[in-house]
Amino acid sequence: MDERIRRVGDSVVVAAEQVGDFLASPAGRRLRHRLATGLIVTTPLLLRSRLLRRWPVLRAVEALGGAALVIKLAEAIRDWEREGERRDKIVLDVPAVDGGTD
Repeated sequence: MDERIRRVGDSVVVAAEQVGDFLASPAGRRLRHRLATGLIVTTPLLLRSRLLRRWPVLRAVEALGGAALVIKLAEAIRDWEREGERRDKIVLDVPAVDGGTD
């Protein structure tokens, strides 16, 4: 039984690492950006919807400023970068131009 639990735990760790690798990739950055944009745009609209305002939980979230918290969460998702990686540091390999005479 302990061996099975250990294997499940190892699988979860590997899966979490793979998710982190994907989210740090260019495709993951695009996904994070789109998800965050969707949350930022739809949260205020959803919290003002008449149908959803019937639910006491959503009314409480709106009263407590939950929309701002959800938007902050979306911004954190969008702007997340893996520790040690910097997107603004780009190195381009430009071939040297030979200025000699023929």
